[in-house]
Amino acid sequence: MVDDVVGPNDTMTWRGPDTDPVRSLLHDLREPLAAILLLSETSQGDVRERLSNIQEQATWLAALVTASLDGAAGDHPTDVDACTLAKETATRARMSTSTTIDVEVVGDGHVMARPIALARALGCLVDNAVRAAGPTGHVLIWVGSCDDGFHIRVLDDGPGLGRVAPRTSIGLATTRAMVAACRGRFRLAARPDGGATADIALQSRSDAVAR
Repeated sequence: MVDDVVGPNDTMTWRGPDTDPVRSLLHDLREPLAAILLLSETSQGDVRERLSNIQEQATWLAALVTASLDGAAGDHPTDVDACTLAKETATRARMSTSTTIDVEVVGDGHVMARPIALARALGCLVDNAVRAAGPTGHVLIWVGSCDDGFHIRVLDDGPGLGRVAPRTSIGLATTRAMVAACRGRFRLAARPDGGATADIALQSRSDAVAR
């Protein structure tokens, strides 16, 4: 994970000022646009598959823009299948990188969250993890329940917190804001064997119904 906004502490919960919504949106548009350009310029692979991938990226771009124009009112808290979200995020990210991106799911993955906000948060974390891991590295998106609640974790095998040159602080700032909108918690931690773990803790659907 790229240490964009925190120091080289082993673990800490990040807090900071709100992100400029326009800059945040532009940040999130960058990777899908890059993927579309790559898909449109290459002559390799099946044409129909490339067009399908371009359509998927364009659909996500449209959802981002619509949600940003409508604000929170257009992204209501609802039952989100975090497992499907993780797989879709990984699929989109793979289109513009050679970094290995895997998804591991443990148990039921349904949470109460704002779908677009959660997707943006996870997309930012995967983007940062890919940059930290590098083109030959590995990123894992882990989804599952723990004793203290439901978690979505992004783990990378990069050099670790504080050891990767920062690009901007927008990605992690956007993550913090999007996770807060989902009433969740966001935490960064260094991995004992190198790399970093970004953790999103959320309320599971069953816990939300119980309340």
